Amino acid sequence: MTVKNIIRQACVTATCVIMGTTAAFAADMGQATGNDVNVRIAAGTTANILGQINAGTKYEVTGRSGSWYQIAYNGQNGFVAGDYFKITSADGKVTANGVNIRAKASTNSSVIGTANQGDVFKTVGRNDGWYQIEYNGKEAYIGKDYLAGENLSSLTEIGSAADSVQPAAAQRQYAVVNSGSGLKLRKEASLISHTLQVLPNGSVVDVDRVGPKWVRVITDNGQKGYVSAEYVSVHNGEKPSRVTTFSSGKGEEIVNYARQFVGTPYVWGGTNLRSGVDCSGFVYAVLRDFGVSVSRSSATMVNNGVSINKSELQAGDLVFFNTGGNSGISHVGIYMGDGNYIHSTDGKGNGVTITPLNTGYSARTYVCARRVL
Repeated sequence: MTVKNIIRQACVTATCVIMGTTAAFAADMGQATGNDVNVRIAAGTTANILGQINAGTKYEVTGRSGSWYQIAYNGQNGFVAGDYFKITSADGKVTANGVNIRAKASTNSSVIGTANQGDVFKTVGRNDGWYQIEYNGKEAYIGKDYLAGENLSSLTEIGSAADSVQPAAAQRQYAVVNSGSGLKLRKEASLISHTLQVLPNGSVVDVDRVGPKWVRVITDNGQKGYVSAEYVSVHNGEKPSRVTTFSSGKGEEIVNYARQFVGTPYVWGGTNLRSGVDCSGFVYAVLRDFGVSVSRSSATMVNNGVSINKSELQAGDLVFFNTGGNSGISHVGIYMGDGNYIHSTDGKGNGVTITPLNTGYSARTYVCARRVL
C-alpha cells in the first residue's frame, strides 16, 4: 500500500471514529433543587461528604443507586439524594422506524419530522404519553412508546401534572394526612420532585386542586405543593382547626353504626348498607357516612391510613385478609374490639356478620391492619 493510500485510509478511519462518537449518547445532566446540597462519597446519608452543590449548575449524571444519583463531581464520582436533585436532560433513543416528531404533545398536532430506530435526541421533559425533545433547535415531542433511556422517567413533568389535576369544586375542600411517617409535600406532581416539607400525620391542609394521583394543597403558612392522593382523605366544607389522628370514641361510634347492618346480604360490588354490600363496599359505605374517605377495593384500601400491629388494634381499625390462597389482599373488615370484627362475607355468615378475629379461618388468613381515623 502506498503512503498516499495509507494516509487516505487513516483519514477514513478517523472520520468513522468521529462519526461514531457523535452518534453515541451524550451525557445525561441534572442539577440540585436547592442550595448547599450535600454530595457524598457513597449512596447513603451516613457516607462522607465530598462537598456541596447549588441550584443552577448542571452536572453529568453517571449512574443511579436506589434513590440516589451518581454525578461527576470535581473529577470523581459523587452521590446526591434524589429528593434534592433533578434530571434536566436525558438522552432518548428511538426504538422504531418512521416515528413521527410532532410540534405539540398530541396526535392531532402537526408532524415536523420523522425519526428512525437508533436515532438519539436530547430529551428535556415528559408530558403524559409524550417526551419533549430538542429538534433542530426547537421544542418537539415523541410518543413515550418510541423513546428509551435510563433517566427519561425521572425528567420533570411539563404541564401534564397540572392539566390532570382539576380545580377543586366551588365548595371549600380540605385534606387530612393519613401517613404515620408523615407525607412529603412536593414542588411538582412527581415522586422525584423536590420535597418542600414533610406534613405530619393528621395535618389538615386546604385543597387547591384534586387529581387521581396527586392533590395540590396549601398549608397554613401559604406553602403550595403536591401530595400523593393515596395518603390523604379529601373532605368538603370548612377546614377544622385540628384533626386528632385517632379517636377511640369515633371508632366506637363507627362500630355501633356498623352493627345495625348485621344481616344485610352479600352483593358483589354493592355499597348499599341496607340492600347489599361486598366486603370492601361495606367498609367503604360505613366510613363514608362518617366523612372518612378510603379506596373502594380491599386490595387498594390496604394502602390507606397507617399500618398498626395486631396488638394495637382498637375499635374502628381495618383488618385485612388473604382468603384467596395467594399473596394479595382479598378481604377486609372493621375491628370492633374484644377480639371481634364485623364484615360482609359470602361464606358461612353470608352477608354482614360478626366474627372472632383470632380463631379459625380468620386467624389463618389474617394479614395486617390499618388505622384510617
